[in-house]
Parts: sequence; structure tokens; C-alpha cells
Amino acid sequence: MIPHSTDPPAPGRPGAGSRPAPPAPGRGTRPGPRRGGGASRLPRSAQVLCVWGACTALTFLLARLGAQDTPATPWGQAAPSWTEHMAFWDAGWYERILTEGYPRALPHGEDGRVVQNAWAFMPLQPLLAGALAWTGLPFLAGLSFYARAALVSLAASAAAAVICDRWLAPRAGARTSLWAVALAWCSPCALVLQTPYAEALGLALVGAALALAERRRFALAVPVVLLASVARPVGLPLAAALGLWWLWETATARSWVRGAWQRGLLPGTEPLDRRRRLGLLGLMLTAAAGTSIWPLAAWAVTGRPDAYTATETAWRGTHLVPGAAWFTRSQWWAGDHLGWALLLAVLVLVAAGLACLPLRRLGAPAWFWCVGYALYLLVFFDPTTSVFRLLLPLVPVAWALAGAARRPGARLALAAACVAGQVLWISWVWDLGSISIQWVP
Repeated sequence: MIPHSTDPPAPGRPGAGSRPAPPAPGRGTRPGPRRGGGASRLPRSAQVLCVWGACTALTFLLARLGAQDTPATPWGQAAPSWTEHMAFWDAGWYERILTEGYPRALPHGEDGRVVQNAWAFMPLQPLLAGALAWTGLPFLAGLSFYARAALVSLAASAAAAVICDRWLAPRAGARTSLWAVALAWCSPCALVLQTPYAEALGLALVGAALALAERRRFALAVPVVLLASVARPVGLPLAAALGLWWLWETATARSWVRGAWQRGLLPGTEPLDRRRRLGLLGLMLTAAAGTSIWPLAAWAVTGRPDAYTATETAWRGTHLVPGAAWFTRSQWWAGDHLGWALLLAVLVLVAAGLACLPLRRLGAPAWFWCVGYALYLLVFFDPTTSVFRLLLPLVPVAWALAGAARRPGARLALAAACVAGQVLWISWVWDLGSISIQWVP
């Protein structure tokens, strides 16, 4: 169980006036063991892994219970085994990549349009799963692809929890960060972090890149950003986040932004000097270059310049028009006359969430990542029920929620709501969505 919070009191409560300022990025100490309970005497990483392990085990239990109520699907028999359960949905594309590779010519339907194919999925996850079989260890070599890929996801999920804690705990507080790990890894779509999807791998790499950027180690973040770009399509939102951060730092340095805006937008954040702004610019350009790696690879193999985007849009059945899918889907959900109202409400909700103080207190990398990723989804994503899974990279929101709900009762209520959402997502989307194909993960 996560102990009661010992973080500093929130502003407006007794004792807020004596709250110490948050440490400057790169100069703060990692949250270390605290005296008190037995769990607090563990090394920090062990504490995080205990919380991660409890949440992951709970998700595993819920998934196995839900599997017992799952009817026969295209991927397995009724009440599927764990291996069959891991083969649901897009996991099969990763297995096909490892065994068949990527198509040298894009497949087309009868109408001449490109149909769904493996170029929509990036290669790092299946390559790592295949590498486990090449280790020569009999245990790993004897496992199916889906079991090995799930092990890759579990390892990446554990790494992501530790990385995000080291990144955000210095600003959020040690106990708050443990609660945030619990909220993130009990969130409605947490099952994806232990299946043969690349979400866990992408989350670990994005967290590592932004944690290094938080510590001003921009050169070390370069290879991490490039790896992230071939794990999940995160190069563009990373470039957007880093670009917005660089613009903010440049505007601050040139006194285009001053006064209350400069002090209040990102409290406790030290401005970057000229050398570090150049490092940030270089990392942003690296992320932008990483965005082109996979489209260029698809072009080189297939000979078609738009091979990647044509494949991606095969799932929605229309050409890519930035932002248009949100309006179309809003009409699908609420009707032609109320779709605009639903979309407006979503935009207000997103803006209010991004503007909240607990999120801005997490620092420039975390806040600009959330802004850049939200803009990326709003511009390019087709908002089907997959949107809930694609919200997982907004992991700093869990730290903001844990920081805003400072009382243990409020945090327990949030955790219970996350678990309830997880039960519904596993049963209605992962398990039963395969029957009607109305709810897709």
C-alpha cells in the first residue's frame, strides 16, 4: 500500500508559506529513502517497482478474469489462454513483421486504394522480441512470439515507471510520485503496457528523452529520440514539444515575454542560457529528422513517396486532412447538429487541463510535451475509441492529478476510478470489441 503523503503542503494551506522552492532542473537531488515504514527504507527504484508490480499484477488478474467471459474471436477460442489473449488486435501485425518482413509493394483493394498493411507499425518492438529468441537461452527460445513480445513490453513498462519517477518526482514530491505511478499503471488502458504493443517501449523512450532534456543533457537525448522514432510515431509530437519549449526560451531570453507571464506560466523553471538553447534546438531538429525516418524507409522499399501516410490512412478510409477527422467523428458521435458542441466541449476540456497549475509545475519538458502531444492528436488523429490508448503518453497528467489531489482519500478515489475504467476497457474493448468491431483498442 502507498503510504500517506509526506509532500510539502499545497499553497493556501497552513505551512504553505514555508514551502521550499522546487530545485532547479539538473541541480535537485533524486528523492531518496525516507525514514519511517519498512517500504520507505527500500531504494527509490525498488519502491517504484513495488508500486508498478502491484498495479501490473492487478491488471494481469483483471485481464485473466475477463478472458474467462470472452467468446470465440478471430484470434482464439472462447476463454482464451494468456498467449491467445496476447495475440488480440494489432499484436498480429508485429508477429507478421518479424516472420514476413514489410511488403515491397503496397497492397491495394478493388477500388485501387491502399489497404491495411505492416508499414503502419514500426520495427523496434518486433526486433527486440526476435532478439530474445537469438540469445540462446532455452527458456526464451522456446516461447512464442507473443510471449516474448509481452516480456519486452513488461520490461519497458517497468523501465518507464522508474524513468518517469526520476524525471518528475523532484518536482512533484516523492510520495506524490508513487501515487502517480499507481494512477498511470492502473489507468483504463494499462493492459496495453503488458501486451505485444509498442506503447510501453515508446513511453520508456519518450520519458528517457524528456528526463535527459530536463537535466539539460541534450546530446545524450539524441540517440534516445531517434530510437523512439522507430518504436512509435512520436517524432512529430516530440519535435513540436521541443520546438515550443525552444520558442519559449528564446522569447524569454529576448524579453519578448516578461513579468507575470514569465514567472507564472512555468513556476520554478530556470531559463536556459544561450549554449543550452542551442542544445535544445539541436534536439528539436533531431526529433524532426526522426519523424522522417520511417516514411523515408517505406518510400525506399516500396518506391512510393506517400507509402507510409497512404498506409496510415487506410484505417480511416479517407485521405489525411489535418483536423477534419475530429469534426467528422464528433458528428458521428453526437449527430450533425450537436457534433460541433461536442467538439467544442472537448477543446475546452483539453485547454483547461493543459492550463492547470499542477501540470505546469512539473516543468517545461513535461508541460510542453503534453501541449505538443495534444496538438498532434487534434491535428492528425482520427478519434475512434483508440483515443483512450493513445492518451497513455500523456503520463505527466497522472503526476498532476496526484499533486492536485493531495489527501489520501482523494487519491484513493482517483485510483478506484482508474481501476473501474480499466475493468470496463478490458471487458468492452479488448475482449468484446472484437465481436462487433465497434470498440477498438
